[in-house]
Amino acid sequence: IIVSDAVKQLGLKLPDDPKELDKKIEAGLKRLYDFQHEDGGWGWWQTDDSHVFMSSYVLAGLSQAKQLGYDVKPESISKGQQWVKATFDRDKKIVPDLRAYMAYSLVLSGIADKAVVDSVWDQRKDLSPYGAAMLGLSLDLLHDSRTAELASQVEKGAIVEGEQAHWTLQRDPMLDFETDASPEATAFVAKFLARVRPESGLLPKASYWLVTHRNEGYWWDSTKQTAFVVYGLTDFLKQSGELKPNFVVDVMLDKTTVLSEKYTDANVTSQRASMRIPAGKLAQANNITIQKRGAGRLYWSLRGEYYSDEKKLTNVGSFNLTLAREYFKLSPVRDRGAIKYKLDLLNGPVQVGDTLAVRLTVTGSEWKYLMVEDPIPAGTEFIEKDNLYDLTEKPNWWNSWYTRREFHDDRATFFQTYFSRGAMEYVYLLKVVNPGVYRVSPAKVEPMYQPNYFATSDPLTLEVK
Repeated sequence: IIVSDAVKQLGLKLPDDPKELDKKIEAGLKRLYDFQHEDGGWGWWQTDDSHVFMSSYVLAGLSQAKQLGYDVKPESISKGQQWVKATFDRDKKIVPDLRAYMAYSLVLSGIADKAVVDSVWDQRKDLSPYGAAMLGLSLDLLHDSRTAELASQVEKGAIVEGEQAHWTLQRDPMLDFETDASPEATAFVAKFLARVRPESGLLPKASYWLVTHRNEGYWWDSTKQTAFVVYGLTDFLKQSGELKPNFVVDVMLDKTTVLSEKYTDANVTSQRASMRIPAGKLAQANNITIQKRGAGRLYWSLRGEYYSDEKKLTNVGSFNLTLAREYFKLSPVRDRGAIKYKLDLLNGPVQVGDTLAVRLTVTGSEWKYLMVEDPIPAGTEFIEKDNLYDLTEKPNWWNSWYTRREFHDDRATFFQTYFSRGAMEYVYLLKVVNPGVYRVSPAKVEPMYQPNYFATSDPLTLEVK
């Protein structure tokens, strides 16, 4: 919604069909309505606890959608406001940066409560540049004269290195874990300065730093970080003129031009040109040259991907994370006239019609927002009602301790909001439906917002006769 509005204001062509965009927005609104809890807040799912950041985030998003002309249920915003405001007033232990974001979401939603922003202002010495920018955006919306003082404070905290500038933050205050949150801090500062000091020489330097620190090629660490960076850059892009270029880009492999593309405001929002070079035309070492001819600023990124079944475990300092996967066969037996199942570790071929249990064991130190993904053999299908299978001897790892479980066409996914130090098991059932020999890719566990940490299991082969 934010980006499409900026594109419209600049008179550019929308990257998506407006009708398709409206469908996506309607689907998104419906999902947010369905996931709102009875208490008015939001978590990640329909049945978990309301979370301070997530509730503030959704409240801000719904309020922005309403301001830009979309039909948003007023009762959803009202209930969200009540939850965020009550939590803001009640819980004084919430870190200052997160309180600043809560205040920002409340102001965006139309609550012009001076006591809210005054409470954050009193903590301004404890705010990082991230939180200070959020407070500054709130003050700007309220036309508060203290905005100028905060802008000066933020500008003094910039780390300038040649043509780039950024604001450092080594902990995510929204989700409470150690990570490099500098892109989010820099993006919010850029948004704040674009609003109150559009002439600041730090703005183009900040945008340059942000684009050159996309550690995932097209995007940043996570969907959350990417969304916040895009949100932070839109105000600067409206005034910078960068979305109205007039240049040609040439890409050369060694000394041969392999791609040439012209960019103007007519195609700046369209899909980028791409090409494929056969491996046979590549040498052991190649030089890639990217050259611009004409007026405007060119940003580029390079991303490499490869796929491997090599076992990978990540152990960095005190951060430990491992994953193991085991297959078991459920054999039916009669027990006092009832059918029960005996659990045996799988050590050979199986038959069509057999039932398998998959056990995933995650061990490690404390983590937040873990996601476990386990690809399934192509010749199997999920058994969703696993509670109907009664075991003769139920092991202590046969449990359902997870925040959420999802079965997709090709994988099982488990989400764990909080993972305590130690071990945790996840179990699901499969029905064997097709004969063949199936290579099963490794399972993977990772904290969703810290992609530099992950672990995989071994791959395995399943033979079905």
